Amino acid sequence: MGMMTKMRERAHVFIIAFAVIFVAFWVVSDVDIGSIMQGSANEIGNVGGNAISYQEFQAVVEQVAEQRRQENEGKELTENDYMQIREQVWNDFVTQSIIEKAIEEFDIQVTDEEIRDWIWDVNNPPQQLAQYFMDSTGRFNAETYQQFLRNPGPENEEALIAIEQQLRSELLRSKLTNILSSSVIVSEQQVKDEFLKTNLDFNVSYVLFDPRVFAATDTAAPTEEEFREYYEENKEQFKIDEMRKLKYVLFEETPSKGDTNAIVNELRTLKEIADGGGDFLELVDANSEEPYDSTAWVTRDQVPDAVSDSVFPAPVGSIVGPVPNETGLSLYRVMDAREGENTLYKASHILLRTDGGQDDAAQKAKAEEVLAKARAGEDFDRLAAQYSEEPGAAERGGSLPWFGEGRMVEEFQNAVMGARPGQILGPVKTQFGYHVIKMEGTTRREVKLAELRMSIRAGSRTRDDIFERARNFGYFATENGFEQEAQQSELQIQETPDFAKQTGSYIPNIGTNPALMKFAFENGVGEISDVHRAAGGYVVAMISDERDAGYRTLDEVRDQIKPQVIFERQMKKTMEKANSIVSAGKTLEQIASADPNLNVESPPPFKLQNGVPNVGRDQNFIGRLLALDVGKRTEPFRGMRGVYVARLNAKSDFDETAFKVKKEEIRKQQLSRLQNEFVQSWLEEKRDEIDVVDNRDRFFR
Repeated sequence: MGMMTKMRERAHVFIIAFAVIFVAFWVVSDVDIGSIMQGSANEIGNVGGNAISYQEFQAVVEQVAEQRRQENEGKELTENDYMQIREQVWNDFVTQSIIEKAIEEFDIQVTDEEIRDWIWDVNNPPQQLAQYFMDSTGRFNAETYQQFLRNPGPENEEALIAIEQQLRSELLRSKLTNILSSSVIVSEQQVKDEFLKTNLDFNVSYVLFDPRVFAATDTAAPTEEEFREYYEENKEQFKIDEMRKLKYVLFEETPSKGDTNAIVNELRTLKEIADGGGDFLELVDANSEEPYDSTAWVTRDQVPDAVSDSVFPAPVGSIVGPVPNETGLSLYRVMDAREGENTLYKASHILLRTDGGQDDAAQKAKAEEVLAKARAGEDFDRLAAQYSEEPGAAERGGSLPWFGEGRMVEEFQNAVMGARPGQILGPVKTQFGYHVIKMEGTTRREVKLAELRMSIRAGSRTRDDIFERARNFGYFATENGFEQEAQQSELQIQETPDFAKQTGSYIPNIGTNPALMKFAFENGVGEISDVHRAAGGYVVAMISDERDAGYRTLDEVRDQIKPQVIFERQMKKTMEKANSIVSAGKTLEQIASADPNLNVESPPPFKLQNGVPNVGRDQNFIGRLLALDVGKRTEPFRGMRGVYVARLNAKSDFDETAFKVKKEEIRKQQLSRLQNEFVQSWLEEKRDEIDVVDNRDRFFR
């Protein structure tokens, strides 16, 4: 059966779901945990007393890497990609061990009969199988599915065994989820509130007491008492885990001249092959990092200047390059050309700014002086470098990219569109200042380009040289002192912010590196690391600071919380003002009339799930509305923007029939979300409890 051929080919990469929770952990489930965790001389780690060998760990890494390559259309992965994959796989092993242990402790079983019942359930078949029995409209073909189950054929045996293992794993995990989250319930009121938020239209009016108005002048620096009060009330916000800080030297993985020459020579060889009659598109297919799009027409404003200048003037059939791109070099073949509907313009300019308070008359006089020099034949690029006040003008000679109608301010555009190629005009006044403009040319040409793109990356020899430089620095830093050696070697020292030990092993400014994370938390201040991989190269690091878990001190957060402390004081005064105006029996209109800074706001009808127009998803505001009867108003209450008094003018009728129809669906959605949160919390707790020995730093740096 044809559809099963594809199934057999993909059997080794099926994703195993754990209800809606353990999707991220599918990789490990395809591997026999028992066989992995036998322990060996080359253990990469030990989780819960079970050893993980390097070979088994690396096998899963390569499996995930291959899947990532397929998702990225065959692009090769970088070392940083592999570091992230290894971290993902390691976390999956830890999670899988937690799950396996819990399944064993709860003595959870899945019988063959349960598997058979699920497979034969045509009303809810396993997605792993059902996906191959969909017709052209996306509907499940139950008859064909049952025919296959009655006679699958020996050629499908391997795929079916793999699917059975996945279904068994999914059922085990689903049962575990149900056990763990059995205490999670969703009340009738919670379901009803959710229905109200998503189905009823609310019509409200409100008065906002804005602290920026009613306490605008109260901006004095907070007193020590105010600082202390805010700090103590919000202390949990400043809780921190055990923290480290690193000083480090980054040795960037920059391609060498030899790496560049290698790509240049390779592209020249490919160009010679094409010029000699070779099929350029076949060369693109075999060598380029980007595929050829035969449908794309390109204009000069869509490509870098280097491509525009070298490729667009070439006739159809020409092969041009190597041409620089943002990551390397490219060869281009002009496959076709045509005249488009829209005209593009090319110009250079010299800007004398007036948008920063400069004297207008003086700037205009200077622009006229520059114009006269340009018209007298002086080099426009040199004049731009000397006089233009636009950032980067000296490097570009005032040159602007190709542009179409509507891309420039109107005065500039009109001047260019009315000029002849080669004409120098001005001064043209815009919102930015005075422009002296040189009209370069126009075009309507559009082309189809086949690009053979190659990035220039550091080769293995270059990486070895960079690594040796880093290792030499590390050796002498240990001997002479980190900062002294960096200064003598004219190397820049950078420093991370404080960071905690966390799942993911991410170190700010450096990237994901479990080995360096382990070093940071197993050594003291002043210790110098070995060479480690970082985003963009190699690092040698020194622990520059350490602190225990606890709370940031008030002095540490004083500047950070100062605006909030002032706002709290303003909010208190605003609440006092609101309470002095609002009294029993007053309508919103009467409240608003008490002060010229107050207005009754009546936004259009809305659903609570979308937030209140001009108020937002202010949960306190929404909660007050849910508790209000139609026609009633609230007392003053605090919201995110200030102090509100709100009135519920109307709301659509509660549809009891619709609620009954949607009630179970809403309950299931909320229950699934709460169960997910509960199990994720359980996993984090178990991660802290399980014994983990992580030896990855012996194998990967």
